[in-house]
Amino acid sequence: MFHPRNRSSYVLAVALAITACQPAAQSSVDASGSSDSDDADPASRRHDAAVPADAGSRSDASIGDARLGDAAPGDARPPDAMAADAGTTTGGAGIVSCYTEGAPGNTCTLPIHCCFTNYSSQHDGFCMNTACTYGTIDCDGPEDCPTGQRCCAHVLVDPNDGITGYRLACQSTACGPAPANEELCHPTSSPAGTCTTGTRCVSALGNDSDLPRTLNICQ
Repeated sequence: MFHPRNRSSYVLAVALAITACQPAAQSSVDASGSSDSDDADPASRRHDAAVPADAGSRSDASIGDARLGDAAPGDARPPDAMAADAGTTTGGAGIVSCYTEGAPGNTCTLPIHCCFTNYSSQHDGFCMNTACTYGTIDCDGPEDCPTGQRCCAHVLVDPNDGITGYRLACQSTACGPAPANEELCHPTSSPAGTCTTGTRCVSALGNDSDLPRTLNICQ
């Protein structure tokens, strides 16, 4: 007959023997090396959800294009300068075209005006804050003038020497008859552009060879 203490020791020994005979539990591991226990990790699940489903299919180029699309237009030059490359100016308040053969997009910011020469048919210009010897551009369209005024080109005539130059400036009255006088304008979707007389706004190039080719006149 077993002593109660000996019987308890015997039962404990049998239980330990049975446990030792059972195979050790295996944690399931998938082909990628991660275990099922990863699914129980909330941080792991949040990380996976934060990655867009198409992240692996998007190229760097497409991401770059999206950034460029958000940016401002690439050419940050004044509108006068951009249009001058094409032979005309579109106008920008306080900015006047100052064409030179080597740099047709040159401009001056008022009150610095543009002086142009008569030494060649190109009428090259340069920015000055003093009086010009031949041609003076204080405006190249109505946007450079007070509301209601026009930008006019006038021939300067000396009784003895004839034509001595041109002056382009703002005035509140009509510019006067061509070709001694021209109203300066800028093209728009309408053929008249910014002309106040309802005439067509055309390039000075081919229509008034005495003016720099980047200007536009009403004819």
